[in-house]
Amino acid sequence: MMRMRKPRRLETRVVARYRYVELLEHVLEESPDHPGTGPQTVVTLGLSDWCSAAARRADGRWVLVQQHRHGVDATTLEVAGGIIDEGEDPAAAAARELLEESGHRATHFVSLGWVHPNPALSANRSHLYFFDDVEEVGAPEVLHDEETRVVLLDDDALEEALFDGTISHALAVVALERALRYVRAPRGGKT
Repeated sequence: MMRMRKPRRLETRVVARYRYVELLEHVLEESPDHPGTGPQTVVTLGLSDWCSAAARRADGRWVLVQQHRHGVDATTLEVAGGIIDEGEDPAAAAARELLEESGHRATHFVSLGWVHPNPALSANRSHLYFFDDVEEVGAPEVLHDEETRVVLLDDDALEEALFDGTISHALAVVALERALRYVRAPRGGKT
């Protein structure tokens, strides 16, 4: 793969700051490939890292949550997940989110790596985990700004929901696809 030149940022400023997001404006040096065009201004989002928890119970059913998402103004079906608090270990955050959003506790996990949710707009990462043999220990927490409902799917129903777009949250799709690949790999095989 041919290495590309990285545009140099001359200046960065915070345009707006909200609870979970910053809007950043960057002034980039003029591109040597387009002389005379002058500096370019781009905007990005400053976001914390996130986590996603693909989870399966001992009976083989996958633990998913339904919740309203303001961006699409609709109810989605996805894995438990959320923002990693400052200084929090990503795996601990994923286990916390799983417990808060689904009422299920995990005793062990497998890291499924991480992805950039949208590198065109932000530098944050989403850490992906698979929790197997999770156990229901209570009801999901009901928060003033987030309410979830647990949905359990067997392998066939999960595959169909991934294929037909019922699960449309890209980070949930990646976490579940990687978890399924891990589960189906021969032990000792590569994930």
